Amino acid sequence: MHMRVNRIKWGPRMQMMLAVGGVGSTIGAIVALWRGSAMSRRGDAVRLLAGLLVILSASCWISGFGAEIGIPLLLETWALVGFAFIITRLERRPDRPRRDRALVGGTVRRHVSRGVAQVAIAGPLGFAAAIGVAAAIATRAPLAEQTRLIGAGLLVPSLWAMFVGWTLATRRLLVPAASMASLACAGFGLALLGQG
Repeated sequence: MHMRVNRIKWGPRMQMMLAVGGVGSTIGAIVALWRGSAMSRRGDAVRLLAGLLVILSASCWISGFGAEIGIPLLLETWALVGFAFIITRLERRPDRPRRDRALVGGTVRRHVSRGVAQVAIAGPLGFAAAIGVAAAIATRAPLAEQTRLIGAGLLVPSLWAMFVGWTLATRRLLVPAASMASLACAGFGLALLGQG
């Protein structure tokens, strides 16, 4: 069963306005997520605002271009805006004197095992979870076949980047590891059921 979303035939000017709204709400959602994760008191309200902006962004793209074109545009916008946001947050730190580097060396050695665990979770496990979710969408989503395949393909790098960021930002590695393993198993399970 495939779901076909009929869209209103907008003119080029209205489509441009909806595209600007989609990009603007995506930027707002990413900034709100970043600010909400840094705030302790009003963080939940800011994250709720981010969720509303995500819905607004999806509504702009889908209502302006239809589900078959709007969903890939939505995913690509999220990937590009998120990448641009990460680039703007990079900081260049001055080089440490040799004495300070020697003092830091002991601290670095203590974190080697944590770094190995982060690489294992963010790399193979995060990729497996992203592929599992994409496989489930490609086989089970109630959309046209082309939309499912394109959307799933565009979703993999975005999800993988999100899982890497989550792994690097959290202090407890067990939560993302268990969540990604569950997503991978559930995604591949749904995909195999879809083939049956």
